[in-house]
Amino acid sequence: MPSDADTQPRAHDPAHTGPQRRDPGEAARPAPRVVAACVVIIVAFTALRTWVAAAGWFYWDDLILHGRAAAHRLPDPGLLFSDHDGHLMPGGMALAWVAAHVAPLDFRLPLVQIAVLQLLAGAALARMLWVLLRGRPVLLVPLVATLAIPLGLPAATWWAAALNALPLTAAMAWSVASTIRLAETGRRRHAVGAVLATTVGLVFVEKALIIPVVAAAVLVGWWWVGRSGSVTPRVLWRRTRMAWAAQGAVLVVWAAVFLAVVGRLGGRGSFGEVEGTRPGFLDLVDHTYRLAVIPTAGGGPWRWDRWHPGPPMADPPVAAVLLGVLACAGVLAWSLATRRRTGAVWAAVALYPLLSVVLVAVGRAGPDTAAEIVQTLRYHAEFPLVLGAAAALALSAPRRGVTTTGRRMVPAGVVALIALLASSAVSTLTYRTTWSEQPSRDYALPLLETLHDRSAPLLDQDLPLEVLLPVTAPSHRLSSLLAGVPGIPPVTGWTTDPVVIDALGTLHPAEVAALRTIPQGPEPGCGYRVSGGGARIPLDGPLIDRDWLVQLNLFADADGEVDVRLDEGAEVTVPVSAGLGTVFVRVEGSGTGVTFTPEGGLGELCIGSGPVGVLVPR
Repeated sequence: MPSDADTQPRAHDPAHTGPQRRDPGEAARPAPRVVAACVVIIVAFTALRTWVAAAGWFYWDDLILHGRAAAHRLPDPGLLFSDHDGHLMPGGMALAWVAAHVAPLDFRLPLVQIAVLQLLAGAALARMLWVLLRGRPVLLVPLVATLAIPLGLPAATWWAAALNALPLTAAMAWSVASTIRLAETGRRRHAVGAVLATTVGLVFVEKALIIPVVAAAVLVGWWWVGRSGSVTPRVLWRRTRMAWAAQGAVLVVWAAVFLAVVGRLGGRGSFGEVEGTRPGFLDLVDHTYRLAVIPTAGGGPWRWDRWHPGPPMADPPVAAVLLGVLACAGVLAWSLATRRRTGAVWAAVALYPLLSVVLVAVGRAGPDTAAEIVQTLRYHAEFPLVLGAAAALALSAPRRGVTTTGRRMVPAGVVALIALLASSAVSTLTYRTTWSEQPSRDYALPLLETLHDRSAPLLDQDLPLEVLLPVTAPSHRLSSLLAGVPGIPPVTGWTTDPVVIDALGTLHPAEVAALRTIPQGPEPGCGYRVSGGGARIPLDGPLIDRDWLVQLNLFADADGEVDVRLDEGAEVTVPVSAGLGTVFVRVEGSGTGVTFTPEGGLGELCIGSGPVGVLVPR
């Protein structure tokens, strides 16, 4: 519960006796101790969340973004303005490109990016609270509470989510603060700040569309609780209308680019019924409030569940839900009992999570989507900022008379804040434990260490299902994971030393399990003789459309290359050396025969019998 220590009415402080008499254009003087306290708090929580993030590694979208960025030599528009699962995020793509090219598969650089973005988000949050509370020390209470509650923890510790959520939070806080200062002063630089904040937010995530809405809502709340003094709504509109018009123009341009790149609005279908008992949207609402927002408001959920390869999900016990209810009820009771005109503020805050529910239902719903998606919390990452803004408006609202109630509430507020920090600490520690389970790290790091001692190329193959599922194709391939990593053999469509890689990154010698066979050819001592024009060799049966391994047993008259392809499928170019040799070729497609075409100075070659099938451990 917020403390009243800094909100008691004083004879020399007109801020608590009615409308503001302070010059609206006068900014709060920086109080060195309060500024220092803000810095310490922001740095401390940044260090804490970076420590939590360091327990993880590249996970799911991280690997997709890393592989895609590594495939681009420069951060060109083809990368920056590409569609990532319905997201348009050139800012995040640029940061992913830096990580993929400066330190490929080195998680230390993403950790630095997370820390810097967290610092910026914390600084923007502190600025917003400073503007709303005019620099009064009480701003430290919502600052600590906002940064402590675990609602924003998952999105701030998963690299791909942080590339969206932290810039969104920073941009939203900056826009709110600039909008309030614009309403106070009418100065153009604050309008520019609000417009730039919205623009920067949209560079990182499409959810930044709501930034002007949130800024407008906070501005209305600021006027409603009486912080605008004698400034009328007409004056507020006149001072801020150019900022709204400019942001509207930005949104129109961004929407045109989004539709040109992504080509659609919305998700992959309607949200299906859960357990066949009620509409999925209502189930989303239930999971959002009961299992996500309310428990974390009290520092929960304390407990996390995880379905690999999915992210951690809030799994609060009943006690955590009840504590969240008590925390919300306590803050609401304090606000209504001691502050005027704050009921409407909290009513708007209570409805805000529904906005995220709608966005999830529209943008992420599909036949295979579960309502538990909202329990990952990343879709509500900016909600702590909204709570902080509401708390600041409540703290700045006029008091309900002069009583001794405020003094009695100070100890209760201190105890409540300590309890919130303790509860949040439990949730943070248990989340870190759950987040530290990273199959991608268990697979990739031992693999990289082994590959530094290998010279033969690796056959491209699927990653373990615990790392990436085939729905992420082509990112679920080994070639995408290792793209750009120096000092390791290439991942290609052929090799002379086939291996399979298990879920722990260990290489196992492999062979081809025959499902079809290249028959023995008609020419004794040669098999099938293939000259410059190439030849199609029939198999002993048809192949369906998928990946296949061809064990190519050959004799070449010179060094060169041979192109290999199925009847339906892409061609693979394989280098061969003069003399006898065996090469294992990965081909994609279907058909009843394989076509071989000598290239690169190779006159002719003999092809013997060999298996066509799948790679298995020897």
